Amino acid sequence: MNTHREALLQRVMMAEQRMRSLVAYDRTNPIFSVNLTMQQLKVLLLLSRHEGIAGQELSRLLGVTLATLSGIIDRLVGHGLVTRVEDTHDRRIRRIHLSSEGRRLLDEIMDSGNRAQRRLLDRLDDETLEMLQTVLARIGDAAVAEALEQGIALPENVLPEPTSLEA
Repeated sequence: MNTHREALLQRVMMAEQRMRSLVAYDRTNPIFSVNLTMQQLKVLLLLSRHEGIAGQELSRLLGVTLATLSGIIDRLVGHGLVTRVEDTHDRRIRRIHLSSEGRRLLDEIMDSGNRAQRRLLDRLDDETLEMLQTVLARIGDAAVAEALEQGIALPENVLPEPTSLEA
């Protein structure tokens, strides 16, 4: 690989790492006040995308055994963040749902992150925002291409819109 491109890639990666570090200093995000493990938070995030998922499917998505998932879910039920419900068609299957408290917590975390992002973006001029939008769209397209090459099924809302030439 050419050395200019390698140096450029390195600078971009360092700039992105700096941004992650700076964001981690923002202790106003409610994520810092909840007492959840990373696995528990992952479960909440997955449930926000796969409401009412069966335990077996959730364990596959997390990459953990059913026994491990059961312990995670037990603790989340204890915190009042998720519920287990018997499947109406197969009583052997337990469907896992976010509780209203779990949904409220995730909404609070996401809203806080959105407010922090908005505060940063408000500091940028219009020209910089235009450039940033273009760059993020291109990074998004690259991420979609990467996921599709890996055979990952993506929801419609993250796929690029067809251009007038493709239609």
